[in-house]
Amino acid sequence: MAYYFIYPEKDATIYSHPDRVGLNTGRDEILELLEEKSSTMEVYYPSRFLIKFKNTEIKDVLENKLSGVSTWQSNLEIFSTEHKSLHTDHIIKVHAVSQSWDEGTGRFRNNPSSSNGVTWQMRTDTGSAAPAIWATSSFATNATATLTFSDKPNEATTIALTDADGTTLTFETDNDNNGVVGSNIALDPAANSGAGMATELFNEVNGESSLAITATNPSSGVVTLTMDTSGTSGNTSITTNMNNVSGDTTSFTGGSATNSTGSSHNFTNISGGGTWWTGTNYETENSFFNEDNLDLNFNVTQIVKYFSASYYQGATYPTGIENEGFIIKKPKVTEDNPSASFGELQYFSVDTHTIYPPKLTFKWDDSVYSHSGTTLSSGDIFLSLYNSKQEFQRKSKQRFRLTTRKRYPDRTFVTSSNYLDTQYLPETSYYSIRDAETDEVIIPFDTSYTKLSADSEGMYFDLFIEGLQPERYYKLMFRSDNNDGIQIFDENYYFKVIR
Repeated sequence: MAYYFIYPEKDATIYSHPDRVGLNTGRDEILELLEEKSSTMEVYYPSRFLIKFKNTEIKDVLENKLSGVSTWQSNLEIFSTEHKSLHTDHIIKVHAVSQSWDEGTGRFRNNPSSSNGVTWQMRTDTGSAAPAIWATSSFATNATATLTFSDKPNEATTIALTDADGTTLTFETDNDNNGVVGSNIALDPAANSGAGMATELFNEVNGESSLAITATNPSSGVVTLTMDTSGTSGNTSITTNMNNVSGDTTSFTGGSATNSTGSSHNFTNISGGGTWWTGTNYETENSFFNEDNLDLNFNVTQIVKYFSASYYQGATYPTGIENEGFIIKKPKVTEDNPSASFGELQYFSVDTHTIYPPKLTFKWDDSVYSHSGTTLSSGDIFLSLYNSKQEFQRKSKQRFRLTTRKRYPDRTFVTSSNYLDTQYLPETSYYSIRDAETDEVIIPFDTSYTKLSADSEGMYFDLFIEGLQPERYYKLMFRSDNNDGIQIFDENYYFKVIR
């Protein structure tokens, strides 16, 4: 088989809505991306969800299925359920999580709500272990983070930034133009708003050549800060300190691990929402319209290869990262829009009682096509399975043999039956597996990864039954791309996976 599936160890949705920042949903059957409207104002709060697969199962695939395979692909697949009030078009991003987290046992409808696992604010809060928050107070070399101003800070608010070289500069609001303390750098917002403060900080930070931090994207009260250098004094983190901050006017967010990032929502001082590794190799995205198939399918091959480098070479960023799972979210520009909702996107979780839990799919080409017989490139072809069984143990690997021949052999004068000749489909032939009950395509006709093999005995393919869910019936189908076009063989061949 050139397709193999593993299923999550844990998953959960986290919510930034003030009423649910402490809510754990580790046992919910649904994962969701939505924006909830505030009960007091026209503001929408986004959700995100996390998924993690077991290290042991990923390593088993790498060691026992992909050993010696140079080219392979890994996809994170998440299956949609009910959706509501969707916007016309959507972009969804997945990032590699940079900190550990606990799934918890809470549910959205629990009353009182449970917080014994991951939430928007907390990443661990289970058992006797000390609860741990998502990192929100510092970030390291080349990482990005944000300062968020939902309103204009008080007079004499100070923001002290320390870069990787140990340089510290303090910025101070001077709303009344009466001057600042000592060598502090004055911030005089152009407008009486959080947006004005973000723009002013952007201008002042970038005007200080001694500070190895760059400010970008001053928009809607948010300014992004990025480390410029790796540090020459052994100091590998940027820190920020704020004093005299009024109420919920200001918040600082960012990941504390090297090159990781975190975030908060623009219009709340509640930080958190996960931390993740930055860089194009550590993220991928899906884009689609609301009338499309809303299942998610992310190519996460490079991220899984970074997991592999961590397992076997002890590599760290940027050549390897520990497997802490994936975080799925809307782009920052969408989450930060306070005045509109993109709707509700819902997906099945690992706790679903359906056949649609998320899965990490591994694909590779294991086909070997070599024979000296007759290739059937056209005409009416008959196909059947040879010595087909009806049940297979889940922990097994099976080889399925195919018999192919012309349905109506040419008339010839020979001393043996034409039906005993070994004949072959073209090299451009493939198999597919469907769920027998729902007709859901489990393994598609993939022209790169489900090719049929051929040897002196005929056509065949190998299948790791372990990658399929037990106590289900499956249907086999075949396809041949030949001189007559594309021919599909649906001969009602079924088998069951048993425990």
